Amino acid sequence: MTKGSDREAGPPRYSPNWVTSRRGTFKVFQDRIEVGDWRIPFSDMENAVVYRVQALPFVKGSVLQVTANKRTYQFGFNPWAHPVKHFPFSIEEREETMRYSTFSIVIRVAAVAYALYLLVDWLR
Repeated sequence: MTKGSDREAGPPRYSPNWVTSRRGTFKVFQDRIEVGDWRIPFSDMENAVVYRVQALPFVKGSVLQVTANKRTYQFGFNPWAHPVKHFPFSIEEREETMRYSTFSIVIRVAAVAYALYLLVDWLR
């Protein structure tokens, strides 16, 4: 299972594009990958990079970025999933730190502020 977005490019980051991302089964065939109705032939791929990112403390997940036909896709995978080992070619791997978008920072601050409000209200 994966989450996929065609609205992100570059090193992975927390952003609102992942909230509305496509969820589905990542399938690797001899000549292509598929997620839902996205069919990306290996022959159309211009670039593929796997970003290794910290998913949980002491556990790394991965984000696969594929560029094909001038369109960039990113697919997020859990730490135990390794679909790129089934690709018929080598893929560049990079270690990255997840970045935060302004949107994700605002949402996190609002959630913490609301939790503090509830705590103070409960203690009264």
